[in-house]
Amino acid sequence: MARSLSRNKIIWILSAISLVIMVSVLVFTGNLWLNKLFALKYSVKGIDVSHYQMNISWQKAAGSGIRFVFIKASEGSTNKDASFQQNWEGAKDAGLIRGAYHYFTLASAGKMQAANFISCVPLESGCLPPVIDLEEMGADEQIFRSELDDFISAVESRFGQKPILYVVYPVYDRYIRGYYDDYPIWIRDMAFPPRLSDGRGWLFWQYCDRGRVEGISTFVDLDVFSGSSNELEALLSN
Repeated sequence: MARSLSRNKIIWILSAISLVIMVSVLVFTGNLWLNKLFALKYSVKGIDVSHYQMNISWQKAAGSGIRFVFIKASEGSTNKDASFQQNWEGAKDAGLIRGAYHYFTLASAGKMQAANFISCVPLESGCLPPVIDLEEMGADEQIFRSELDDFISAVESRFGQKPILYVVYPVYDRYIRGYYDDYPIWIRDMAFPPRLSDGRGWLFWQYCDRGRVEGISTFVDLDVFSGSSNELEALLSN
């Protein structure tokens, strides 16, 4: 009897280890992402890309069911994404709704960063509002918001749309909460449905950073829009 119990215990332990390994492999390869279950309720799906996704077959990507894409244009005051123009035109040709984003850094002035972004992104109709990617921390709150205000002012004046603020929770809580109430939020949460600390609503949700999409050979970020297709189209530039 003792040997039987011991053998059963070993089998149970080995089975548990095998299950953990299998789940870990599925997560690592992007084939299993628990947040996908929470994202199923949102029908308008999209992705965000940069040069890290290398050469994208946009026709195949569009055929996979995505509706929109945010494309990295610039970072800081001098960096321009090497794949922006190719992705911008490719996504348009594939019939996808497009928007451009800028990675906001703490190393240069907001006005200079806005000039860099504006120099990259064409002024076109039918585009989603520009996005400011806010992930870096460390600056004094007043200085951060002053530089961000300068960026927003220049970009909003140029494109005629209120920029979307892409945020992670720590940045939101320190710099954005209580401010910029008129600006839409794009939130990142890879584990659960997003919930901002002040109960504020969100417009876009990035729920996975190891997604798989037809036509893209690398992992890609997966996103959803909080509303309907008609509501998404209502955001587009004239």
